[in-house]
Amino acid sequence: MSAVEADFVIAGGGSAGCILAARLSEDPTASVILLEAGPPDRDMWIHVPMGYAKLFGSGRYDWRYETEPEPGLENRRIHWPRGKVLGGSGSVNGLVFLRGSPRDFDRWAQAGARGWGWDEVEPVFRALETWEGPPSEGRGTTGPVHVCAPKMSRAAAAFIDACANAGLPRNRDWNNGQPIDGAGPVQLNTRRGRRSSTAREYLKPAMGRPNLQVVTGAIATRILVENGRATGITAMTPGGERTYTARRQVVVSAGAIETPKLLMLSGIGDGAHLAEMGIETRLHAPGVGQNLQDHLIAKFILRTSPCGTINEIMRNPFRQAGMGLGYLLARGGPLAIGAGEANAFARVTPGAEEAEVQLLFINFAVLTYQEGLLPHPGIMFNFGQCRPDSRGRITLRSPDIADKPVIRANYLDHPNDVRVMIEAAKLSRRVIEQQPLAGLIEGEIRPGKDARDDDAYLRHIRATASTVFHPCGTVRMGSDDLAPLDPELRFKGIDGLTVADASAFPLIPSPNIQPAVMMLAERAAGFLRRR
Repeated sequence: MSAVEADFVIAGGGSAGCILAARLSEDPTASVILLEAGPPDRDMWIHVPMGYAKLFGSGRYDWRYETEPEPGLENRRIHWPRGKVLGGSGSVNGLVFLRGSPRDFDRWAQAGARGWGWDEVEPVFRALETWEGPPSEGRGTTGPVHVCAPKMSRAAAAFIDACANAGLPRNRDWNNGQPIDGAGPVQLNTRRGRRSSTAREYLKPAMGRPNLQVVTGAIATRILVENGRATGITAMTPGGERTYTARRQVVVSAGAIETPKLLMLSGIGDGAHLAEMGIETRLHAPGVGQNLQDHLIAKFILRTSPCGTINEIMRNPFRQAGMGLGYLLARGGPLAIGAGEANAFARVTPGAEEAEVQLLFINFAVLTYQEGLLPHPGIMFNFGQCRPDSRGRITLRSPDIADKPVIRANYLDHPNDVRVMIEAAKLSRRVIEQQPLAGLIEGEIRPGKDARDDDAYLRHIRATASTVFHPCGTVRMGSDDLAPLDPELRFKGIDGLTVADASAFPLIPSPNIQPAVMMLAERAAGFLRRR
């Protein structure tokens, strides 16, 4: 076993880890080692926005997790793709860029994450982005991550008009500091038609620094703790097992699944569970692996008349060639679009103070990404709850690093989640019956035109719903005794250990969570440098 030493050792080169490595290495007197389990992000399809669908289908850069049988979803196991590549899930996701509602972060502060209210985090959101849309005081103009609203398809524009006819206000900018509400075009983190990931925008410019070492193919196996202080990381690398010693700080940014797993394998977690696994307890921290949250979605999948859907393009060799040529020459067209083209946020229960559900319009139709596109023109949109009340947990399956953890999401465990998901389905039905969208629809594949009451919608949700790929909260920050982290992301009870990724969220934000991960990583880097 060989050893390498640095001031900071970071386990996990995902969206957060790339930011941390870049920011910490800005100090030329501080040495930084970044460990990433996956390969470099060299695959062409990582950088083509629409390539996310191809990557999900292949599983090439995926940890390939799945949940245990979910009681609320007919005991189905749900595939949980997580990025295993430099840039993490930010290198393979659908690029939807939504900060969240200001109230999301005020709730963080109210839940014990003091200093994380909207007034504290909003300047960080502005600083990390370059907004390529109309000028706005609420948007950043000089940040590393580029954000734009690409040109929409005919069907996406019809979806927004239909939402307006269903009573939702129009919204041109989800990220201007106002509550998220209404219907409008999606914003994507892309730059000149290519993915604007933290691996590309933060890490790549920093990789020439002599004080930064990036090690790919390095799977962290244990956090080393001596006399109550984290002193380093052991990892399996292509060259064998190595120890990476941290003079100042060990930072774990391995994500909402691998971070609690690594902590528990290191003897940091619930003592009773660790004893069951035959692992010596270094610190009894029962909150590790608890508080798991995720967004659940179900879909309306619709057959349409020809209107420029990806299904049509991919069935016509000439149109395929035109799409590819348009992307190569101008970095535009369908290949420059990510997971969706339009969003809608709405209140669906009496007395709601802000949006409770999200609809995401997608200009193609599949039953699953693995099966590929349906053989006819089609669209779909996801509907889901913004802030689920159900909570799950992550535990170890065994003390073997090669074994995947036990994931219990507990979808629809809370009765309020059932109620809100049914109301989201009703809103979706109302939208697709409005013009001009209704004029494009020729058939309904799922849930079927006869699904119109609560029981039918709930059957559809239980039989087909899945993850939106937003797991978080499993090593939360807070001021109570069960919160493993303090509000500066320091692990309570172990000196020299910081956790900085989506696992630190106390509560799930209302929409897609990647911008919140970026914001958290920027703040974590600031905390570490000030120390």
